Amino acid sequence: MESKRKYSIVSFILFLITIVILAIIDKTNNIILSLVIQIILIAYLSKITWGCFLYIKKQYKENKYSYSIVMNLGLALFLIINIIRQINLLIFNWNMVSINDIYINTLNSFSYFAILILPLIVVLAVYSVITNIFLIIKEGFLFQNLLGIIFGICITIGAVLSQNVYEIVKKIELLNSQIYIREFIDISLNVVLCYFYCITISTLYCNIMASRHKPFYDKDFVIILGSQIRKDGSLTPLLKARVDKAIDFAKKQKENTNKKIVFVTSGGKGEDEIISEAEAMQKYLIEKGISKENILIEDKSTNTYQNLQYSKEIIDNKNKDAKIIFSTTNYHVFRSGVIANKQGIDCEGIGSKTKWYFYVNAMIREFVANVFSQKREHFILIIIINIIVFGLVFIGYKYNLI
Repeated sequence: MESKRKYSIVSFILFLITIVILAIIDKTNNIILSLVIQIILIAYLSKITWGCFLYIKKQYKENKYSYSIVMNLGLALFLIINIIRQINLLIFNWNMVSINDIYINTLNSFSYFAILILPLIVVLAVYSVITNIFLIIKEGFLFQNLLGIIFGICITIGAVLSQNVYEIVKKIELLNSQIYIREFIDISLNVVLCYFYCITISTLYCNIMASRHKPFYDKDFVIILGSQIRKDGSLTPLLKARVDKAIDFAKKQKENTNKKIVFVTSGGKGEDEIISEAEAMQKYLIEKGISKENILIEDKSTNTYQNLQYSKEIIDNKNKDAKIIFSTTNYHVFRSGVIANKQGIDCEGIGSKTKWYFYVNAMIREFVANVFSQKREHFILIIIINIIVFGLVFIGYKYNLI
């Protein structure tokens, strides 16, 4: 499946090269030839999009916590909007579209996408700022509580720049004789923005789907991922919700299959904590009626990666073939699953709810963490796309195609 998808993308690039050659050669603006090319273009885009969805379907069955789902979903989103645009041109302007128009439309697809998605970005920016204000009112003025406002400002600036960058760059005298560079800078900014928008939307979708997933009631162990506790050693509402979610799953599994589950509390002791997070969770579980013999403690970890790694080692000492589930907060399920997947841990996740005004801020942190975990792949893809765009712009100006 992966090789077929790569073949489709390579063949599409070759098709773009063909359009360039035909646009240079054809000076008659042959309508029939233009229609044929546009139909083939739509077919190519549709084929790649369908390939993305097939890959997502296959990957979701094998491992729903794969970051490649995010990448493919983002690509599919971008392609769908451009397919709609090409179909619209084919239906309503079929007798006026030339090969040069197809060439220009291909180049401007990033700008078109940025404009079309602008209302959604505005709504997201406003909502991010509003929820962040409530977060500051409720939980205090801290830098980590400003992420929603920073995010809202950044995407608003990006949206404004994408619509005005050409005019801004045009004022740079050094580039007055290099028009194609001005055009490239304009398109390049929209490339980065479109890429960012697509990855943001697809990441949000994957997070929501992961948090709503309902695993089978056949698990042997539930790992409860830790987070900071209060100064007196009691659980914060966020951590308490994670433990309650694990308890709820255990009760439903017992009711449905009569199978007991072993709790693994995971989390070390921070410098400002009087006991480890794992011990604090154990105490809460016992208060809730869970026997101490049914609880295992992992109290060495300091982050999610170690939570899962060390907990898995403890579980393997009991049962190497155990079926595992982890409990965390809803916004954290997908990234935790990705981290588990990287370690080769076969498990599923369940997510507890969080306060509405905290969700956006937390999701931004998760998004940034996911992007940085795959920063090399993102950087390479953006560079490759920009190289292709630069080549198309340069050839377009050289041969008077745009």
